[in-house]
Amino acid sequence: MPETQEQWYNRQAIEQLAQHIPFERDAASKSEQIEMLRGLVIQHGRSMDPEMFGFEARNELIRLGLWNRIGPEEHA
Repeated sequence: MPETQEQWYNRQAIEQLAQHIPFERDAASKSEQIEMLRGLVIQHGRSMDPEMFGFEARNELIRLGLWNRIGPEEHA
């Protein structure tokens, strides 16, 4: 199923933030961006297809412990 425009915008915001965070030098800005990213993932991540994310964004989301919140929740 294709993404809606809103899902695309949300995914782009998450992806761009995730790609930028490793290069942020200011600790306060980095912390703020991580919290912004966390909020976006918590609010919109379940409606996203994990396969749509690029390598760099995926790695950063994994590093931050947020990757498991992307895509539908898996029940064991």
